[in-house]
Amino acid sequence: MRDIKDIPQPSFGSDLNTAIVELEKLRDKPLRGSTPPHAFYELKHIFQTLESLGSSRIEGNRTTVSEFAEKIIENIASETDESMMEINNIDKAITFLEKNVSVGTPITEEILCNAHKILVEGLTPSNGDNGGEGSRTPGQYRKGPVSIMGSKVTTSNHLVVPELIQELLVFINDDYATQYHLLVMALAHHRMTVIHPFDNGNGRLVRLLTYAQLLQQGFSVKSGRILNPTAVFCDNREQYYDMLSQADTWTDEGLLSWCRYVLEGLEREIQKIDHLLNRDYLESEILSVVLDRAKRNQYITEQEHKILYFVVNVSEDMLLRSADLVDVLGVEQPVARTRIINRMIEKKLIRPLEDGGRIYKVSYTGNYLFRELTQLLIEKNFVPESLNKN
Repeated sequence: MRDIKDIPQPSFGSDLNTAIVELEKLRDKPLRGSTPPHAFYELKHIFQTLESLGSSRIEGNRTTVSEFAEKIIENIASETDESMMEINNIDKAITFLEKNVSVGTPITEEILCNAHKILVEGLTPSNGDNGGEGSRTPGQYRKGPVSIMGSKVTTSNHLVVPELIQELLVFINDDYATQYHLLVMALAHHRMTVIHPFDNGNGRLVRLLTYAQLLQQGFSVKSGRILNPTAVFCDNREQYYDMLSQADTWTDEGLLSWCRYVLEGLEREIQKIDHLLNRDYLESEILSVVLDRAKRNQYITEQEHKILYFVVNVSEDMLLRSADLVDVLGVEQPVARTRIINRMIEKKLIRPLEDGGRIYKVSYTGNYLFRELTQLLIEKNFVPESLNKN
């Protein structure tokens, strides 16, 4: 195995070097756009949830986007559905990392072990052929050999896992010139995959390690500049494993190919963010289409469509107030307007911008808009089509 401190050098003018330069420009770039923040973050949360689904599918969860959407609409609790619990656990682990990792914060063994506990909490441990996604020893290193299903990557002997983890954490937390930060992130992903420290859930954890390193390196992940980078890896599972295998040659060529794969994937994620920040694009290509399809499929009424269309396309701040219904529907009586708004709240089509408030935003989860939205995100290549295949 190659010395962990031996970082391969990308050549000047290479695709990898270009990706590093472009991503570095975004490290401190403020998040600005014409889309109101509340609408942007609503959609960003949906993206992150779908990418948590993608991470779980790499591990063997067979829930498709369509099935996931139906479970959200039907409000199937994660406590009674392990496939949903697995996805929910990933979201919880992301929240944990966002609370515990920031610029300059060391990523510690304690953080890794606690994140692993969160990922596997409540899930049935894997036991031979049962395919469980839980762990027999949550947060504790494995006591025997493991393999990566579908990959040729050779994992480390369990006896040296503690030592290798310590070496990896030193590598991650060391002080590097900025041009090496993204290379270290990509190389650490591969190295953590090889170590495979736990009996199960390693893939989910290593993809979150990449997220934690972006937090640590000062990329504006929490403010929305970059999504959960899981999408970089879940777009094509076979390609992900193939690129890991190239890195497993430990040659400069193999490791740099892996780094290019990771960083170019992050660039694509940022392009998605830029689309969401562009209100004109969001209105015409995403939200209006969702509303039109929902009306055509009779998920919403003509009246509801008019109101929601106004919020998305006319309202300056993409918010709804009772007085807006005078212009939209010609309803002047306050009692009648309140009745209409309450009905839409009951159907989960809108919800207060603030608890107890009387200004409302469109809700895209927990209702049939979510079904249309997830399907459209696949069509527009925001979400990998592979997530909708068994």
